[in-house]
Amino acid sequence: MCLLNQIIPFMKKFFLSCFVALATFACSSDDDNSETEIPDMSEEFAVVRIAQVDAENDQVTLINLGVSSVDAGSYWLCLGPGTYRQVSDIASGDTVLDVNETLTVSYDVNPDADGLGVFSDNQFSSSDPEILIDYVQWGAGDQARVEQAVAAGRWDDSDLYVQGVDVFVFNGEATEFGSTFWSGNTEMEIDGVLRILTVRPMADEIVLSNLGDTNIDAGSYWLCLGPGTYRQISDIATSSTMLGADETLTVSYDVNPDADGLGVFSDNQFSSSNPEILIDYVQWGAVDQARVEQAVAAGRWDDVSNFVETAEIIEFTGGATDFGSTFW
Repeated sequence: MCLLNQIIPFMKKFFLSCFVALATFACSSDDDNSETEIPDMSEEFAVVRIAQVDAENDQVTLINLGVSSVDAGSYWLCLGPGTYRQVSDIASGDTVLDVNETLTVSYDVNPDADGLGVFSDNQFSSSDPEILIDYVQWGAGDQARVEQAVAAGRWDDSDLYVQGVDVFVFNGEATEFGSTFWSGNTEMEIDGVLRILTVRPMADEIVLSNLGDTNIDAGSYWLCLGPGTYRQISDIATSSTMLGADETLTVSYDVNPDADGLGVFSDNQFSSSNPEILIDYVQWGAVDQARVEQAVAAGRWDDVSNFVETAEIIEFTGGATDFGSTFW
C-alpha cells in the first residue's frame, strides 16, 4: 500500500509534464514564422450544360462551361421514358469538348412542348444532381422528368417553362439553373392566311390578301354569300392565285351592295362551322346575313347582330388573327 501511494503522485507529475510539453509545442508551431501549405481548392472540373434547343429542326447543342475538357459522348439525353439516347450514338463528330466548346446533335423533340434532361449515366429515374445534370422544358409545364429536375436543383418549378417558339437559348452560367436563364424565339412564323382585305359592293369586287408569312395558293379557296352563290377563286381569278406574304388578289364576284354576308371557305363544305374550313367572314348593311351564325360559331365573326355600314369601299383593318366587325 505504501508503494502504491508513492507511485500515484509520480504518475500524475509525469502525465502533467507531458501535457504541458505538448501544449507548448502546439502553441509555438502556431506562433512561429514558418509557412503552412494551404491545400489547392481550385480543382479543375468540367460542366456539360444544354446551350440551345432548336425544336423546329430537332437539334440540341451542348456546351462545356467548366474549366477542363470533357467527353460529352458518355452523357445521355432523355425526354421521358423510352426516349433516351447516348450522345456518342447521335453525334456525328468528336465528342470531346474543350472549355466553352459546343457540340450539336440531332434528337427528335416535340416543337410545341417538351422537357429535356441531360444525365451522366442511364439512371433516368434519378434525382441525384450528379446524375441529372441539366434540364429545360418549353411550351408548357409538367413535362416528363421535371419533378426529378426540381428535386435535383436543375429546374426552378415544375409549372415554369421557357416562353417562345422554335429556338430556346440558355443565357446563364455554369452554376445557374431554371427558367430565369432561358429565352425563346418570339418571332413566330405564321403559315399562309387568306383573308378578305377589301369589299367594293358597288363594283362587285373582292380583294383578298395573304396575311401570313408563307406562300399560299388562293385558287383552291371558295367565296360564298349563301346557298347557290359559291365560286371557286381559281374560276374567277384573272391573274396568278399564288400569293406571297402581304400580296393581294382582286376578283369579280356579284354581291348585294345594300346588304350581304361574304364567307371564305377552304373547301366546298359550305354548311361547316369548322374554323379551318370557314376561314373568314364579313357582313354589311344589315344583321343576320347568310352564313353569319356559322361564322360566329367558327370565331370568324363577333355577333350575328353586328355589321359594317354599307359604303363604296369596305376595308379590313386588322391582322391575321383578328376577326369581327371591330376590325372593319
